[in-house]
Amino acid sequence: MARIPYPATSLSLALAGLFTLAGPADAQTGVRTETPTLAPVTVDASREDPRAAPARRTTAVGGFDAAPMGQTPQSISVIDAESLEERGARNLSQAIRLESSVDDHYNTVGYPESLQIRGFLLDGAGNYRRDGMAISNHAPAALENRERIEVLKGLSGIQAGTSAPGGLVNHVLKRPTDEDLRAIEFGLSERGTTRLHGDFGGRLDTGVIGYRINLAAEQLRPDVDAADGQRRFVSGFFDARLPAGLLLEAEFEHHRFRQPSVPGFGLLDIDGDGFAETLPAPVDPSRNLAAQPWALPFENRSTVGSLRLSQRLDAWRWKLGWQRQHIATDDRLPFPDGCSSGPAYVYPGFCGNGDFDLYDFRTEGERRTMDVLDASVETTVHTGSVRHELSIGITANRYRERPADLQAYNWVGTSNMFEPVVLPADPSMADTNTDADTRSREIHIHDAMQLTDRLSLWVGLRHTRIEQSSIRTDGTEGLSLEQSFTTPWAALGLKVGARGFAYVSAGEGVETESVPNRPQDYVNYGQALEATVSRQVEIGWRQQLENGGLFSLTLFQIDKPFADDVEQADGSVLRVAGAREARHRGLELGWAGRISPRLDAQVQATWLDAKIRRSPDPSLVGGRTPNTAPLAAAARLNWRVPGIDGLTWSNQVQYSGRKAVFADRSVELGSWAQFDTDLALRRRIGNTATIWRVGIDNIFDRRYWRDAPTQYWGAQYLFPARGRTLRFTVQAMY
Repeated sequence: MARIPYPATSLSLALAGLFTLAGPADAQTGVRTETPTLAPVTVDASREDPRAAPARRTTAVGGFDAAPMGQTPQSISVIDAESLEERGARNLSQAIRLESSVDDHYNTVGYPESLQIRGFLLDGAGNYRRDGMAISNHAPAALENRERIEVLKGLSGIQAGTSAPGGLVNHVLKRPTDEDLRAIEFGLSERGTTRLHGDFGGRLDTGVIGYRINLAAEQLRPDVDAADGQRRFVSGFFDARLPAGLLLEAEFEHHRFRQPSVPGFGLLDIDGDGFAETLPAPVDPSRNLAAQPWALPFENRSTVGSLRLSQRLDAWRWKLGWQRQHIATDDRLPFPDGCSSGPAYVYPGFCGNGDFDLYDFRTEGERRTMDVLDASVETTVHTGSVRHELSIGITANRYRERPADLQAYNWVGTSNMFEPVVLPADPSMADTNTDADTRSREIHIHDAMQLTDRLSLWVGLRHTRIEQSSIRTDGTEGLSLEQSFTTPWAALGLKVGARGFAYVSAGEGVETESVPNRPQDYVNYGQALEATVSRQVEIGWRQQLENGGLFSLTLFQIDKPFADDVEQADGSVLRVAGAREARHRGLELGWAGRISPRLDAQVQATWLDAKIRRSPDPSLVGGRTPNTAPLAAAARLNWRVPGIDGLTWSNQVQYSGRKAVFADRSVELGSWAQFDTDLALRRRIGNTATIWRVGIDNIFDRRYWRDAPTQYWGAQYLFPARGRTLRFTVQAMY
């Protein structure tokens, strides 16, 4: 189903099918939800089409009261539920395709996704939020109950005590609707992937109790060999509007995911010197190097829920929230890693003829839990002519990782990326794991000051105390570490003319790292390292256009220390916090709005100068940060077709410049561009409003390497772009 040999013919058939459905048109119908703003970084949809009027959306930055996006001193993008449906996005990697500053990082079929923003990998337990509270992303994301995904680009120290400096991803959940909502959606894509999704909302007769329930079931048949799977999802969000302005909210979601993981490819050692230095030609994206008859799927069961209580009393508002997340994982994968069949042992990478060593990797019974308690008070006060929007809050997080006592990582033989070989399994458990605990306590204060009609000042301070401990599962190599730090942030904004806004901001952020659990490579394997401090300066311009459109220009510089490997006198390797430092400087351009009554557009472009400033290896200094493109851009055009009411034709293009695999740029991924197209037809059939969608991703079936992440243990992997994919959905609302 995924491979379409004649794209023009297929698109014509899709158009003909939609036009057949398009009889005389009634007015479009939609369902509006009211979404209270609770999260530290939250964006409320405008009452008009928010994509046509992005400047009038409101945002709360770091706990500040709502301000229009056109007057916000940070770079924020919003991907709403409608946009996710239009683009056929079923995961984070697909959701961020229009975000030029956001990129994949080791995103593959059958495994939790990771993102990088402004060239920096996000921390899995510090840079992802769910209604403003921290979650671990070590679980595949389900998007069925997401009202929108908010992407904060830049230093996140004002929102999080510990986090990587690239930015934050905040999942905003669907709230109860005031009117009854009954929506059923069926989707078909790839080689027969089928998905059924139900979305139900409303309020009980008294109006006091509201509900929003989402159910989804999906059979996964991706365009990759031997990677079929399935998932099940259920979520519920309930609120009670109590007397005296009290709002009580309770919600949960449970996601079961089961699918074989698909590993990446590697560079080739053509000259046989033990160093892989050659980029292979882009491969068939359906090829799976882990397609062994004994391969077991990656299995993940994640549950998260929260309770929240808030009240608004005149100029005061207080909020109290608690959230718990539990993730259970069985991670199994035939993993290609290095090559021992050539004239010299190769690691990382493959031998010149495509040979690679295959390992039977298994770690079962992993458990991860995160508890978050958050409380804050907000008010508005005046000192003379200056208005202050004050927020004071405390946050307590506890994150625990409990892997199985032993894991398997056993060499089972040599296979080949061009001619795979069936090899025997070896599931024997031999390697010990590491239990890890992280506890943090934060207190923050923010003040948004309106100094004059045109001049505003934002200041924030967050003090964090973090306690980390780790111990080997055999009871040895225990370590504990306690640290305290304070991260400041400030911004000065100026309204220019009737619709312009300029700002400058500066801040700091703190993050922590751990040494990879590889006793064969590191003296201090599995241990937590001391925290490091990143710094950012940002200058921005926002220009509101007619009809609510928004033009944005942002200049930024981020200095970030990294942990790196330092060789000891006896030849052993010690990983040291802050041993390496990178400086990323860039320019972000964005334009979104309505060009004409029938035409909407969204355009983004990012120029990024990502350099290594300090390293234990002097030859890397001045080199480019791997897996970052100097230029990335994306554009989407939505056209409401005249003469056929309710029909929208959208086209999208993405571009990425060359990405360095190594800092010296001796190996680079080629630049690429991808084109997608989709049609949406809104029709009323009796009392039922329907939306019919059909789309083709990678319409020209271009093959290219899209990602070359360097993992934290030093190995590089290559991931191909998905091939041409047809997708179809129909949604009924009544």
